[in-house]
Amino acid sequence: MKYDAAVGYLSSLTRFGMKPGLERTEALLKAMGNPEHRMAHIHIAGTNGKGSVASMLESTLREAGHTTGLFTSPHLRQYTERIRVCGDEIPERQFAELIAEMVPDIERLSEDDAIGTPTEFEVLTAACFLWFMRSGVDVAVVETGLGGTYDSTNVVRPKVSVITHIAMDHMDRLGNTLAEVAANKAGIIKRGAPVVTAPQDPEAMSVVMAKARDEGTLVAAVGADVPYELVSVDLSGTTVEVDAPTLGRIRLHTPLVGRHQAMNCATAVAAIDALAGARGISLPLSAICSGMEKARHPGRFEVVQQLPYTVILDGAHNPDGAASLGTTLHDVACGLRPRVMVFGASRDKPVGEMLRWIAPEVDVIVATAASSTRMGTCDPHEVAGIAREMGMEAHVVMPALRAVEAGREIARKIDAKLLLVAGSLYLVGEVRGIWRG
Repeated sequence: MKYDAAVGYLSSLTRFGMKPGLERTEALLKAMGNPEHRMAHIHIAGTNGKGSVASMLESTLREAGHTTGLFTSPHLRQYTERIRVCGDEIPERQFAELIAEMVPDIERLSEDDAIGTPTEFEVLTAACFLWFMRSGVDVAVVETGLGGTYDSTNVVRPKVSVITHIAMDHMDRLGNTLAEVAANKAGIIKRGAPVVTAPQDPEAMSVVMAKARDEGTLVAAVGADVPYELVSVDLSGTTVEVDAPTLGRIRLHTPLVGRHQAMNCATAVAAIDALAGARGISLPLSAICSGMEKARHPGRFEVVQQLPYTVILDGAHNPDGAASLGTTLHDVACGLRPRVMVFGASRDKPVGEMLRWIAPEVDVIVATAASSTRMGTCDPHEVAGIAREMGMEAHVVMPALRAVEAGREIARKIDAKLLLVAGSLYLVGEVRGIWRG
């Protein structure tokens, strides 16, 4: 099986949609000899910040000499980005071979009415653990795909569970209140594994704490049990001081930009602190400092050009992410006006709410749509109409690559100091190659 054929096969599984329950993942992993049992895990759930915290943790573990696995989603360009060992994507050939190897087990399970056909994400999860085992991974950082309780990654028994900031998103699947969303995210909490939680709204925090009490596990709350202070933030990154119970007070710098990254950094440090007593996991201070310095998270306030104007790619795809984007622009780019934004969002997103956070920081918007998304795209004309009501000059240009060219042309005409591409990771992934090759 070639890579394109493997991707086509995975895509064919999307017709089975999302089906609650871990039975299919467990059955698939059992057929493969339970590769997930051959390594330690750090499990991460939350609405925003999962990828940043995962990147910081993996980078730190790698700097400490561990053979690391990193499983994240979604991808920007192709599936192989989701499965990494020591920072390297699984090669296309090996990815295709893994999927081909799994097909007989997938088909066998499909014929069992009590289990059913594994979904695309369930197959990816199983493939990830198989690749990690064969690559000799000793610590895997695993990010949930959606929610927590029924997410296929929830088969792991983690050394520590991490809950990043919880906000309203994917309400059609996770619940219509913050408490319902939090309950789903908190489903990764398991007896015997300490919990680290980022600062939460009281409604979400009460749910997380109640779940931890039910499981009889300790909780370290960032901001309360693990104080932190933002030292500085600019286009080069974020500096933060964190006061962890075991590690003490340390100052760290990460190239990830934004005051919200100070919270994410503190959350990663709290997880590292919670790992201090874990058997076989050693994380010296030097590795923590260099790991944070080397952490990367493409497509999240990623500065890809600085002359003749600054270009930033940010896949902020919900109101909470848009709020962080607006704040970060205000913090680090206040002198870079005028600004042009190429914006496209998925159909299930509250575009008006997202634009309200970003509008004060943008002068001209080019509305467009990614060529491919899981949920479909929001009509660019609707986006432009909302933007005009908010006082922005708005244009509609399709497809996305042409929209970027239009944005660059407008930037030249008005002598803009910043061009932003935002609103969807699908959009960022589609156009990122313009700058990154």
